[in-house]
Amino acid sequence: MNLTLAGRDVKITPPSNLDQQLIAATGCSAREIDTILSAGADRAAAALRPFLDRNELPGIELARAIASDPEALPGIRRIYAELPDPAVPEVAATKAVTK
Repeated sequence: MNLTLAGRDVKITPPSNLDQQLIAATGCSAREIDTILSAGADRAAAALRPFLDRNELPGIELARAIASDPEALPGIRRIYAELPDPAVPEVAATKAVTK
């Protein structure tokens, strides 16, 4: 999969630990991609970074490329939309303990 970003074709490879990387970088999971993307180019860069080779648009260059390209955010949204939907973990109900 590829994404054209500021006139540059970049290879996109989904990581196996996407949520872990996103939570570490942004505090949000992949399910909260709209929140991440609406927070600015630096957060959008953090959302896209796990998909890129580490040498592709290093440092602030990725955020600059995103900020300069009006098609960047829709492109990032498409990448996330094409990901398989992770299973929602079941949460066991717990009783509140009172003293």
